[in-house]
Amino acid sequence: MPTKLEKILLAYIREANQNWNLFQEGEKVLVGISGGKDSMSLLTLLSRFPVELHAVYVHLNPDSPVHFLDYCRQYATVYRVDTDIYKKVFAPDAEKNPCFICMRLRRKAVVSFAIENGFNKVFFGHHKHDVVETFLLNQIYSREISTMLPRQPLFDGQFHICRPLYLIPEPLLKTYAGEQNCPAVSESCPAAEHSRRKQVREWLTNIQELNPRIDIVDNIFSSLKRINRPFIPVFPDTQDLTEIRKPKYKKSL
Repeated sequence: MPTKLEKILLAYIREANQNWNLFQEGEKVLVGISGGKDSMSLLTLLSRFPVELHAVYVHLNPDSPVHFLDYCRQYATVYRVDTDIYKKVFAPDAEKNPCFICMRLRRKAVVSFAIENGFNKVFFGHHKHDVVETFLLNQIYSREISTMLPRQPLFDGQFHICRPLYLIPEPLLKTYAGEQNCPAVSESCPAAEHSRRKQVREWLTNIQELNPRIDIVDNIFSSLKRINRPFIPVFPDTQDLTEIRKPKYKKSL
């Protein structure tokens, strides 16, 4: 019997699916799981829908144990991809931004697995707070207006990254993971405490504490739906990045 919270979260997913056509009844669905509360909650929630559920875990460090996959096997066929990403990210000659490099390599591994095994979509557990944080990170560090998409096409639309939790605030997922006794693993990466995303998350928390009468994250998220173009300046060197940006994954994957 679904709890009140689960009914709320399922309604959010249905709304996202109606908005962006993320999955259909009977579809073979591949979820990227990390062991965190978000991907574990996504897997649990998608199991309530009439889909054929599969999950893939990219193991970053062969020396670290994995205890949560048995939970996942209750709901999905689970695959494990062993890698040496951890060693690459923290190698002496690695680039200075380990979080970005790790994210890029993990996503490439998941997408590669999906394509090699006949999936044309992969589902990630990114939520509303992730969308807002990425929006701010891209402005601050990449000097552009962009964020995660609920359905992101790759390879000229032949493959998609889908985010069913797109409309869901992070605190609800944290509560749900506890309610469902998800054996979520805590963040153990030594770089996580100093990441840019963590800094932005702390800024948002501090601003929220100073403005308890409004929902800061929801307001920023809602601004994506309210674009006042007459008050967006056009500079002589304004760039439309739509045609400039190229897919980050090769079609040969």
